[in-house]
Amino acid sequence: MDNKAELEQLHQRAHSLEQSIADMDTEIERATHDLAGGGDPGALISFLQERRNAQLGLTHDLGKVGAGIERLENLLREEQEQPQERLAADKWQEHQPLAQEDHLDWFKEKLAENPPQLDEIDEAERLVLQDMEREPGPDDHLDWFPRRG
Repeated sequence: MDNKAELEQLHQRAHSLEQSIADMDTEIERATHDLAGGGDPGALISFLQERRNAQLGLTHDLGKVGAGIERLENLLREEQEQPQERLAADKWQEHQPLAQEDHLDWFKEKLAENPPQLDEIDEAERLVLQDMEREPGPDDHLDWFPRRG
């Protein structure tokens, strides 16, 4: 099922829930008028509690459906806007000048003049591994943190 069909289904579900909630409101209003006509208060109270609980459940479901509708509407809007955004980004990139300088050119020159030797790389890896495997010392702890107690 595509997003538009799912959105339409959620709108129908929301309309159905809203109609059910409105029907319960009408039932509650009728029941309160029956009490004024001499109805049983105990039966009315239990009926009102049952209707209120059912109405709360439907309201909760309506909130979930509303969130789903909002999510799908945002998704559909983003899908519609995506080609326009891509076109605008492409147009913007066309007008941007290409970088004339390489920010790492100084590093490349130094690297070309003095390339690292394999033994230097092995030594650096060995030092990093040695540092990772050592036992933590007192200098590794946060001694600037105030002690409790």
